Amino acid sequence: MQGDEARELLGFPPSSHPTPSQVKAAYKRKAWESHPDRFPPHEKFCAESKFKLISEAYSCLKAGNCLAIIYSMEYLKQIN
Repeated sequence: MQGDEARELLGFPPSSHPTPSQVKAAYKRKAWESHPDRFPPHEKFCAESKFKLISEAYSCLKAGNCLAIIYSMEYLKQIN
């Protein structure tokens, strides 16, 4: 998953630079909204898919590796 996609899934603009605490808060909010147990049986599959994507986005952004790579790439684009 790319960083821009991960940020959008968690509700941030693609070019934003969220802090780790903002990422965590956004993940908790989105995870609660899309948790499969909150949906009726006929909607669980879609909710489960979205929940997995949100979890993947969080794991990408929480470690900081994804953010560090993206920020360094953006910096390199600016100086070139």
